[in-house]
Amino acid sequence: MLKNLIAVAIIVAAPVLQAQVRVVESSPQGLGSGVAQPGLPASAESDVYSQIRALQEEVAILRGLLEEQNHQLKQLKQLQLDNYMDLDRRISGGASAAAPVHDEPSKSTKSPVESNPTLPDTASEADLYKAAYDLLNQKDFDGAVAAFKEHLSRFPNGNFASNSHYWLGKVAMLKKDYPQARTWFTELIANFPNAPKVPDAQLDLGKVYFLTGEKAKAKSLLTEVATGGSDAARLAQKFLTDNF
Repeated sequence: MLKNLIAVAIIVAAPVLQAQVRVVESSPQGLGSGVAQPGLPASAESDVYSQIRALQEEVAILRGLLEEQNHQLKQLKQLQLDNYMDLDRRISGGASAAAPVHDEPSKSTKSPVESNPTLPDTASEADLYKAAYDLLNQKDFDGAVAAFKEHLSRFPNGNFASNSHYWLGKVAMLKKDYPQARTWFTELIANFPNAPKVPDAQLDLGKVYFLTGEKAKAKSLLTEVATGGSDAARLAQKFLTDNF
């Protein structure tokens, strides 16, 4: 009878003991059983991840803005060149009317360059200059440089020689060949002191001085330009205000 009571007691107590064993076995694993625990709570990890994602999105946005600004800068440079060419067209028209030349550029319907890469020796100065100017207007800078040099080799003191000097300097400046740009602008100012392009050449020469580190020369020349009454005077004053 006693044995039967003990057996019944064991059977009744067994589930309770098993539950306790499971609790005892499982609790150490959650506290310090050797399993690595994260250094931050789950909410903190989530915040860090969100911040990283936000920073990545900001970098992507800034990269897009930078690309857009680079594109706008290229457009502004092109616009500046177009504006200079428009001004040159007006000046050249006035020079053509005042100076006797064989054929005026405005009356030429087709550039000699379009029909013959090597212009004939009989080509007029106006035709040579217009051929070079057309190439510049078409953004063929290398071709324009060759054509302007050809114009100067045949007519070094011609009616459009100062303009050819200026555009050769301007193209060199766009290509960041500052020593060459300096040479063309300096020759224009020295050899054609009364040419309409002189103020523009002085303005760009001042910028070349500035870009090559000769800031004292740049300030002196730009200050001289700023005292004049040309369009270049206003641009020189703005450059001085922005950079000195």
